[in-house]
Amino acid sequence: MKRSWKTAKTVLAVGMSAALLLTACGKGGSSADGNAKDENGNYKEQLTISAANLINLKEGQLDNEFHKYWMDKFNIKWDYSYIDWDSWAEKLRLWINSGDLPDVAVWNYVHGDAMNYIDQGLLYKFPDDWKTRWPNVAAAYKLTGLGDKLEELTGGTYVLPRPVYYENKPADPLLNQIGVIAIRKDWAEKVGFQLKDVYTTSEVNDYARLIKEKDPGKAGSKLVPIAYNSGDALTNFVMANSEHSRVESAFYKGEDGKFHWGPADPETLTGLKVMQQAFKEKLLDPEFYTWKSSEGTDKFRVNGVAGVMSLGGLASYRQDLNTNMKKNLGVDSDALVHTALVTGDDGKYRNLEQANFWSALIFNPKISKAKFERIMDLIDYSVSKEGQLVLNMGFEGKDWKYDENKQLVSTLPEGKSLEDKYPSRFEGLYLLGDDFSVINPAIKKEYRDRAVELYKEKAKLSTEGGKMATYDWDVQLYDSKAKNQAGFDYATEYTNLILQPGDLEANWKKWVQSKMSIVQPVLDELNNPKK
Repeated sequence: MKRSWKTAKTVLAVGMSAALLLTACGKGGSSADGNAKDENGNYKEQLTISAANLINLKEGQLDNEFHKYWMDKFNIKWDYSYIDWDSWAEKLRLWINSGDLPDVAVWNYVHGDAMNYIDQGLLYKFPDDWKTRWPNVAAAYKLTGLGDKLEELTGGTYVLPRPVYYENKPADPLLNQIGVIAIRKDWAEKVGFQLKDVYTTSEVNDYARLIKEKDPGKAGSKLVPIAYNSGDALTNFVMANSEHSRVESAFYKGEDGKFHWGPADPETLTGLKVMQQAFKEKLLDPEFYTWKSSEGTDKFRVNGVAGVMSLGGLASYRQDLNTNMKKNLGVDSDALVHTALVTGDDGKYRNLEQANFWSALIFNPKISKAKFERIMDLIDYSVSKEGQLVLNMGFEGKDWKYDENKQLVSTLPEGKSLEDKYPSRFEGLYLLGDDFSVINPAIKKEYRDRAVELYKEKAKLSTEGGKMATYDWDVQLYDSKAKNQAGFDYATEYTNLILQPGDLEANWKKWVQSKMSIVQPVLDELNNPKK
């Protein structure tokens, strides 16, 4: 999503638009019996819940029918603040350490930090019987894998890892949704570039050269052959050639049984060379490294001047692309856009094995029993079939219906999305929207089918000669001061390398050596574990 893997997220597109990251105000404070209900099953006492979210909730939007439904159903009032993506990690860190964590928040899970916060009593400890009280949450929680691992380490539940998939997993093994690009199909046809399901990184550059030379879209000086920002370039140039070049997979056990640091692998240099070539030839925008959030993708979907963008693998992302191109360019994207995977120049497909969680819900350690239970009641309902339909489809009879074959049918007008009708929906606090997007009839069937097709192709390519970075729980849950210090911002590091004057290989070797004082202690710890 942008996700930690787009990790691509990321991002947030519809797959991510249901994600809650919730507000920095108040700590708990209602009576323990605040969840008493009347004879009709309605909560008697209204509770104010503080929440912080990446979704930009604008003035007046809480008054729409969708938000009112959730507030009325659970008799809550949101105390809500928007958090900018770029400040998410730091802001949560400050809140947690200062004791100002909101009642509930979505946090981009970092294992070492989690263990430290738990040791210091900075996160709420769930009651021992919570899985019995909230079975829907418990069932989804179990599928994350991380939940059970953390309970083994801590003796309780302090964190709710958020499941990516629950009932609609698209492929096995499951690869991260990152690593899917969109290209202008009409431009490819005009310049004689073959449409395929899989391209090498250098083939993508070949396409970019052709459109730079021939300018089939008549974009002139505004043309951006490849509209990647630094994060996109890491995914689609470097990771495509080196599966251990990202922070999520940087430390790994090699075939020799020893642990290595992926950014020092020669495959990482290969990816950097392709990336630098694209920059030197102005296939990338000269200012690509300054772009934030959607500035790169907007060149493709809003301005219509780009030939390639990083899309990601969710069907909802493709739907959003179509909506944006209709809204901003007045065109139907189906005749203009082709989606594909990217491999390394050796033809091998690389990606990250997807652990079935992204980010986590955490609670203020001083939250009242009443507030905690009310939030959990809401979350448990949101994971249920009925709750998922409301979150992802809207209201039966108004936004969707069952047809004569008992199949879900969206009744929204052509070209209008649920986000258009009910902006800034943040109430899907737990289960990510990726799961429902696989079956969501509000998303065009062709986009859903293509997304599943590419997920399956990723799984096939990864197991048939590919180089998937497997999710190693021992490495991911290994915690030490040295490892916590070795989490570099690789998108920025790699961008700085390809911008440096001089020989790239020599600069890369110097860079690797400069990091070894931080990296080597981690490798020593992993290769020589304490008994």
